[in-house]
Amino acid sequence: MIEPSYRHHWKPPEGEELVTRGRVSFATGAAGRVEGRRWFRDPERRDIQGELAGWPAGPTCRRRSWFDRVVWDGVVAVFALLLTLVFGLLGGSPAQPDGLGRSEDPENEEKDFPVLWAAPGTIARTLPWQLDPARRPDPDVTELVLTDRRLLVLGGLKDPRQPWEEVLWETDLSTVTAVERRPFSAGKRDFGITFTDGSWCRLTSLEGEGLVQRLATAVGSEVR
Repeated sequence: MIEPSYRHHWKPPEGEELVTRGRVSFATGAAGRVEGRRWFRDPERRDIQGELAGWPAGPTCRRRSWFDRVVWDGVVAVFALLLTLVFGLLGGSPAQPDGLGRSEDPENEEKDFPVLWAAPGTIARTLPWQLDPARRPDPDVTELVLTDRRLLVLGGLKDPRQPWEEVLWETDLSTVTAVERRPFSAGKRDFGITFTDGSWCRLTSLEGEGLVQRLATAVGSEVR
């Protein structure tokens, strides 16, 4: 992990080219037992958030039980029916949320929802805790920055009147093997980054398709 450096409007050093940057966070489950939740796992699916160096304590998530799902899904169904009846009487129709479609990886998207998958000593374990919305102070934001040499995570403030940016993490671009969209997500904004040691993370982009496409192009991944 590099030492933090504080700068106004961060720019790469001379000789290094900025390719793209965009606001990101660890993703959040969107369906069934994992809705609104996220976990940090090793390859044995153990929860490792207590082992991550420098991370403050965060909330402990549990998967929704079958009973929870039945009750919650029933409430949602009743509410949707009431909305349909009301809008029917008013001559309109309620807005429908985007469907998630079918998961290509139900083990990691429906039964469990790891956003960090990392054995001891791997690159993903060095990612900064500020990427976690449940740990990060509300005024702060995190951005993923791609240069022609590195991938970085910056931390900063939302308030443009107090501009500062801190380099929280970086890795050489050569350590990234793939960037892939994760369409089974709210707004289809999630994507995964896989490193050469097999560790990976799942992030959500607030910048949309452009950021993911440029990241994938830089590492030679085909965005599906």
